[in-house]
This record gives sequence, structure tokens and C-alpha cells, in this order.
Amino acid sequence: MKLTSLVKSILKEDDAVLGTEVPLPLKQIASKKAGADAAVGGGVEDGDKQDDIVAGKETSVPVGKLKPAQTEIIVDKAVAFALGFLNTNQPDLDDMEAIVSKDNYIMDGHHRWAARYLIDPTAQVKVTRIDLPGGPLVTVLNVITVGKLGITTGNKGKGNVADFTGDEIGQSLDNALATGTNQWPKQTPDQVKEALSKIPGANGDYITGKELMMKNADALPKQIMPGAPPRIQMPVIDGKKVALVQKMLEKGLIDIKPPYSKNVQARLDVTDSVQKPGTLVESVKSRLKQLANIKK
Repeated sequence: MKLTSLVKSILKEDDAVLGTEVPLPLKQIASKKAGADAAVGGGVEDGDKQDDIVAGKETSVPVGKLKPAQTEIIVDKAVAFALGFLNTNQPDLDDMEAIVSKDNYIMDGHHRWAARYLIDPTAQVKVTRIDLPGGPLVTVLNVITVGKLGITTGNKGKGNVADFTGDEIGQSLDNALATGTNQWPKQTPDQVKEALSKIPGANGDYITGKELMMKNADALPKQIMPGAPPRIQMPVIDGKKVALVQKMLEKGLIDIKPPYSKNVQARLDVTDSVQKPGTLVESVKSRLKQLANIKK
């Protein structure tokens, strides 16, 4: 095996959780709840206190660099969020209260993301980034949803990110300008005009603000994460639980990588596939981790 292929293989192996990079839907994890329960805390019972550590941190990123992990996003809801934020800072769109993957997929908070993008794609937003790709991160968060939070049924989703076009946003804004918003936070037609006039570049003109929001809608990323399950099979972790999740992963408490505890092996049907110390794969992996720490 060529060295470059070996490195890529090792990096891919390190990204996998529970033996796969494919996102495991909530119902699949919930069907083995005893395994999810065992995985929570099992990271310190598997004989290796380092293998399950996943770095994470709160950081700010341009909202335009984030990408959707789900299809279900409602146009009118995102528009109402955007208009409410512009007038009253409700909801606070600068703090997403959301977890994102290392490849910039949003795990939750899609309406906040879309609303902030509609206002200004260059705006900085606060997120918690976890050092896993989107697919494996969905699996980990579903394990926490079931094993830590005791939630086995996901939230139903409506809407479609593909509907975020200039025409659709324009129609939603026309309706709001005529009768006010139909979603929280409610805005009267006059308040809608006031909000649109505050769009960066509108210079106090609500018509220009509307046109800018329509333009931003056309540019909003619409390609969801490959292999992503539907919204009802995604993690259920609200903003108040984000810091808890980050701490659990940083401490390596969730048994998601080999070696696995005996309970996790038995109840989640996973097996250890750890390279023995001293092998070429293990040596390269160790060196890559050292280089990553130096870079940090």
C-alpha cells in the first residue's frame, strides 16, 4: 500500500464511529437502547481512556460556510426569524446554539442558520464545532440522544431547503408585507418594512432589503449532507444541552471507538479492530496525532 493511501485509510478509520462513517438513524440506535445506555460512560470502561476523546470548542464562523444536514426547513419560519432578529434580536441569530461537524454540517438550528443567511451570508455566528465529520457525528449524537437524554423518537420536520429561492422568499415577504408574519416572532406589516430596511446594504429602503434577501436565498446552500437521515431520525439535542455534549466528548465518556467495553460490544454488535502497537498503521497513526497536536 502506498504511503499516501495508507495515510488516507488511517484518517478515514479515525473518523469512523461504531465501525462506520455512515450516519446511523435514531430509530436504529433506539432499537438497541441498552447498547446506547452502555456507550454513555463506557468510554472509561473499555481499557483505553484516550481512544474515545473527541475535541470540540465554541467558535465563530461565517454563516455562509455552514451547510445543511437536513432537508426539512420551512420558508415562512426562517423569514419570521430573520425579521424578528432585525427588529428585536429575537431569536438571537448570532448565537446558533448548535453543534456543527468539522466539515461544517449543522446538526440542529437549521431555521436560525437559514434566517441569518437570508440577512447576510458573511455574518459571523457562534457555534460549537465537534472534531468529527457530519456522518459519524450524527451517529454519536444519536447515541447521546438515546443513552444520555432518554429520547427515542425524533422531531418531525416540514418544509424543504430547495424552496429557498428568490421567488419563494419574495412571495413570503409579500405576504408578510400585506398581513404580517404568520410564524413566531409575529411582526406587523409596518414592522416587516422596518426590518427589511435594516438589511445590510438596504440603506433604509425596505424594497432594496427585500431584493437583497431574495438574492441571498438563491445563493443559500441546498445540498444536504450525503447519507443524512430524515429529520425525524436525526439527533434531538437542544441548545441547553450543547455544552454538556461537548464536555462528554472531550472527556472520552462515550464509547464510540475500539477498544469497546464488553457491554457495548454485546449490545451494539460491534467488535474491536484495533491495530497492535508497533505495527506500521499504529505507528503512522501515532505520528499523525502528534502532528495534529503540534498544529493546534
